[in-house]
Amino acid sequence: MRRTKAGFTLLEVMVSMAILATVMVVLLENHGSSLRLSERSRQISMAVNLAKDLMTDSEIQGWPELGAETGDFEDLYPGLYPGFYWERLVEENVFWTYVREVTVRVFWRDGPLSHNVELIQFIAAMDVEQQTMAEEESTGGADDDTSGGTGGATETGATE
Repeated sequence: MRRTKAGFTLLEVMVSMAILATVMVVLLENHGSSLRLSERSRQISMAVNLAKDLMTDSEIQGWPELGAETGDFEDLYPGLYPGFYWERLVEENVFWTYVREVTVRVFWRDGPLSHNVELIQFIAAMDVEQQTMAEEESTGGADDDTSGGTGGATETGATE
């Protein structure tokens, strides 16, 4: 058997190179996977923060109107979030007429896949006028005393 200057045979050198090549492929694959997960985490963080901004706007506006709205973030942040879109849905609460359920969804595409995050918050009427208006909308103008009081609860959660 012929040995190299370092004292190895050609077969030993070839086996070592095959092992090294296999390990390098696995390491590169893991690095690529780590980069993809990091990008996905960044997109989710951006979407959650954008949804929080929209929900904060809903809170600041006060008693929200029933209905749905959609849009993108070009007006708020020109050129910063080109692939992100939003939807805001305001519905009556099943249990209390003076509470509105606000759902904010932010959508984005990552290649062929579509993703979204969703925040839900309950906004209560803060004065008697808003409570009366809520009861009239709910019952079609009849006086219904099922409200049980004033106040509000806040619940937020994100799902993917």
